[in-house]
Amino acid sequence: MKSQNENGITRREFFRNTTITGAAIAAGAGGMLLPVSSSSAQQTGITGKTIKEAARETRVCRTADVVVVGGGPGGIGAALAAARSGADTVLIERYEHLGGMGTGGLVTIIPNLSDFSGKQQIAGITQEWIDRLNKREAADYPKKEHWGSDDKKLVAYYQNRSFFNIREQRVIYSVHIDAEISKCILQDMMEEAKVKTYLHAWGTEPIMEGNKARGVIFESKSGRQAVLAKIVIDSTGDGDLLPYAGADFKMDIERTMRIANLSFSYWIDNVDLKKYEDYKASHTKELTDHMREVRKAGGHGGFLASNLKNQEHVVWCFPRYANSSQVDVDELTRVEFKGRKDMLITHDYFKKNIPGFEKSFIVLSNPQLGTRGARRVTGDYVVKEKDMNTDIPFPDTVAVFPDVDRGKNSIKYPVTYMPYRCMIPAKVDNMLVACRAFASEMIVNEYFNLIPHCIALGEAAGVAAAQAIAGNVDLRKIDIKALQATLKKRGVILPG
Repeated sequence: MKSQNENGITRREFFRNTTITGAAIAAGAGGMLLPVSSSSAQQTGITGKTIKEAARETRVCRTADVVVVGGGPGGIGAALAAARSGADTVLIERYEHLGGMGTGGLVTIIPNLSDFSGKQQIAGITQEWIDRLNKREAADYPKKEHWGSDDKKLVAYYQNRSFFNIREQRVIYSVHIDAEISKCILQDMMEEAKVKTYLHAWGTEPIMEGNKARGVIFESKSGRQAVLAKIVIDSTGDGDLLPYAGADFKMDIERTMRIANLSFSYWIDNVDLKKYEDYKASHTKELTDHMREVRKAGGHGGFLASNLKNQEHVVWCFPRYANSSQVDVDELTRVEFKGRKDMLITHDYFKKNIPGFEKSFIVLSNPQLGTRGARRVTGDYVVKEKDMNTDIPFPDTVAVFPDVDRGKNSIKYPVTYMPYRCMIPAKVDNMLVACRAFASEMIVNEYFNLIPHCIALGEAAGVAAAQAIAGNVDLRKIDIKALQATLKKRGVILPG
């Protein structure tokens, strides 16, 4: 096999044109960057703007039926569902914990699980996670008998606890969760399902044979390794595997949208919330002025009370940051630096000026930045805005998502149906996209890329992958009715 220095092919071309054999595969990476001189530049192909990396063999550390990249909400659903369906499953996660935005991102809210009438629409693995949290008193949500209520006193009560509890002036089913307990619970669930999990491992690119995904390359402290698999599931959130798989995708996001923003979340402890609430009630204008002043100083206002047991003095802050790209390392670094500076400005101002914060302290900042929107795959079907304005399910519906604050349309069309096809990359075989990078127009992604949505898509993808492997059929040719029946048995709520 000629090296890349000799033939000049790219890593993607190398993967797409290499036949996979034996216990090792060729992978185009790993060239050593030498001091720039006339001889070293000639040896390594350094041009000043690019280098040509030497080809090398990468050790296959594992073979499996399904490999899932990303241990956030989508990956949790995909890995658990695949393993529980009998598929030998590997999960690769770059951080030291599972849960993604729901844990490390400190976006510790599982919102919008019911429609406005109070009928639960998202359950399955999401509900299992909540049930396990309940056993440890690590979840908080409106009482079930209050879901769907428009009673003004109840609405005001739950609104004061968390604005996520209210939609269209009705109480809905949304849950505050404990991030640290969640990490432990999700880890237990993976072990129980016998999912082979690699933490501290960054899934960098798919192994491609033509247009077929055959596995994944990942980097870690152990070096560069490969997992070969029959089906690859991209649950990275940002569709990180898509460019290397040859899949088409879009990244257009209007700057005014929620998903155009990054968040830098943190917790403040030892807050006297009773003192703060009394001040808020008696000095409304003064508090408003203070919030204006802290923003002028470079900080931000607003927070949520934890509401969890034994966290009566903890508040959650999650300011948003405009950015040019959520997959640009310079932008991610800029927001991390700015977020920490703004966090100190905000807390210093609160301690000095806001009653209840005098003895408070910053107890935690997010281990991972809150990302909301990047790549969206071009799938076999792209969910469009018009699909939010219909009450007719798709024949291949695999998830039902309650609508979110679209005024009259929210009441007229309280749910949106998600088709299985929106997870299949149009030009790629043996791959599913089960995360916020599912095939959707930007307005659809704005409403339906939250934690429970991603878990639900992941759960459907995991069952579909296992079904395709068991039946030895293409992902596009699986029995949809059988897929839907299995999901319903697992507690997923579907039409009919």
